[in-house]
Amino acid sequence: MAPSTYPTLRNVLSMASQMAPLGLLALCVSLTFLIGGIDLSIVAVANAGAIAAAMTSTALEPSLGAPGASLVGVAACLAVGVIAGVINGTLVSQLRVHPIPITLGTMALFTGIATGVTGGATQFGTGSLGFLGSGTIAMVPVSFLLFVIVVLALAIITTKTRFGFKMYAVGASDKVSRFARLEVEKVQVRTYMLSGFIASIAGLVMFAGSNAANVSFGSSWLILAILIAVLSGVDPYGGKGRVLLVLLAVVGMQQVQTGINMALGRWDGASFAAEFTFGVLLIAVLGLNRRLGKAERRKLRKKSKSEEIQQGEPTLATPA
Repeated sequence: MAPSTYPTLRNVLSMASQMAPLGLLALCVSLTFLIGGIDLSIVAVANAGAIAAAMTSTALEPSLGAPGASLVGVAACLAVGVIAGVINGTLVSQLRVHPIPITLGTMALFTGIATGVTGGATQFGTGSLGFLGSGTIAMVPVSFLLFVIVVLALAIITTKTRFGFKMYAVGASDKVSRFARLEVEKVQVRTYMLSGFIASIAGLVMFAGSNAANVSFGSSWLILAILIAVLSGVDPYGGKGRVLLVLLAVVGMQQVQTGINMALGRWDGASFAAEFTFGVLLIAVLGLNRRLGKAERRKLRKKSKSEEIQQGEPTLATPA
């Protein structure tokens, strides 16, 4: 439907640059999915971190220069993400309430603080971080390379470390994990802290690409991040999935989004069609995963019963 624009190198590179912030946000959702939680404040955290980077770098530019001020701004952005993650993790672990209402509340809290600080106005930086947002290495966007590095690092953490094992254990059953004397609360706090840190990296990439930050940026990305996490196979109920597959899911999701926009670009309802498609996909994939999960559990129960029957049957004596 768009043969002259879609299958081109320019479009592929454009899609790669757009994948980074959305993919990073999807990683945040996937990590909290693994422990049986969810983080709905990721976009608010990303925007708050970007605003911190913009305001800090602008304020310190006269005294430190653009490069030095930008480095301090990066540190401020990452610090905001870590602090927000600690707040989320502490509330989830101590209140023991489902993380949906908690992170909805912190989403409003972080958005409100950022709005109060900026007055709702867009904040601009020094422009020194442009290479992170729009630079390339061997024609590959730097932001996409950063996203791949974060994916690989999280894949190692979740599958090759003791902390990753604890994440899967807590996601499978926090009650059993407590009986096994696992530090469930510490695992939850560290996971949400890691989610906040990655969300701040996403905010930094967003800020570097446009040299601007606002509390309203990326407002529609939350549902896309959740959809990508579900498409990657991470179980929203916890304990199952591989973070590495988020890379494949975000590539497929970006192709769908760009394809719809290009094919229906001349139609005024193109944006509606894309959002409608994402909503249908999310509901369909959740329903399919739920149905496949039930079928798998039934097979496991039948298998265990057949094994018990076989073990309980008396063995015939071999004649002499």
